[in-house]
Amino acid sequence: MKKRRRDSRLWSAVMLMLLAASGSPSASAQVKLEYKFPEGEKLAYKTTSRTAQVLTLMGQGIATESKETVIISTAVGKKRADNTLPVEEKVESLNVELKLPGDMILVFDSKDPNAKADNPQLAFLIDVYRLISQMGYTVVLDDHQKVKAIEGAEKIMERADTLNEMAKQTIRSRVDAQRLKTQFEQSHGNLPEILARPGEPWDRDEVLDLGAGQTLTFHKKYEYVGPEKQGGATLDRINVKTTGVKYEMDPNSPSPLKVTKSDLKVESADGTIYFDHDKGHIVAAKGKTEIKGPMTFTAGGQEIAGSLDLTIESSSELQPATK
Repeated sequence: MKKRRRDSRLWSAVMLMLLAASGSPSASAQVKLEYKFPEGEKLAYKTTSRTAQVLTLMGQGIATESKETVIISTAVGKKRADNTLPVEEKVESLNVELKLPGDMILVFDSKDPNAKADNPQLAFLIDVYRLISQMGYTVVLDDHQKVKAIEGAEKIMERADTLNEMAKQTIRSRVDAQRLKTQFEQSHGNLPEILARPGEPWDRDEVLDLGAGQTLTFHKKYEYVGPEKQGGATLDRINVKTTGVKYEMDPNSPSPLKVTKSDLKVESADGTIYFDHDKGHIVAAKGKTEIKGPMTFTAGGQEIAGSLDLTIESSSELQPATK
């Protein structure tokens, strides 16, 4: 009888150990993912974006390619008397390579003060990129970390007003205060409001402003994978999948070529984010999306059948802290 009781107690102890062991992974796998803005924090990200586009009109393909590498610094200030928090964003450097139809090539490097366009038709873009490379503005957050205001954008707009009309129209769509506000909110609104657990995805719609009144709205599915070792640190891995896309053009767009119909589909898409939940910021992110589909255009009252094949790649990496 005593042996039976001992065996029963031993079995119970073993079961408790197994239950504890099986319960611990699920408890540790859930994590609160949220962006944090500690006063005095300074970060810098290097982001490289590549696009390859083939626009087909009346059977003729028009190819363009671009590569843009930008380093943007973020500096969190001290809370103000009204409890708002200023976050200064500044472009530290910009490098652009464009390949346009007609064998036109444009290269811009913000480190070259004498940068010029070989083709006079592209000269206005040098002014645009030069102004973008000198951009600096402040995002003002309220006590709920929502954007209350954008400060400094009006100074950029004043400088844009000194450029020619083409440059002015191009730059306005990139430095408008409302767009900067939306851009910040979108880039910091991709995390779930509840605890993240593996196998429980969340969805977001994200808008890419193409300029000239054109936008692409991507429907994305995010999924927390779990902790993963990266470069000696343990980070939170998040997978990103683009499942849908919608193109829209403002009827008042200055473009002479208007889009009246589009049926774009996501051909392939994948992305990864590595997040540090203790510090509350992204450490690295990358993604690639390919979309294709028919489009119908009008120009001069004439309807034109066409299609779009567009690939967008991006990678962003936190830069080492500077003294």
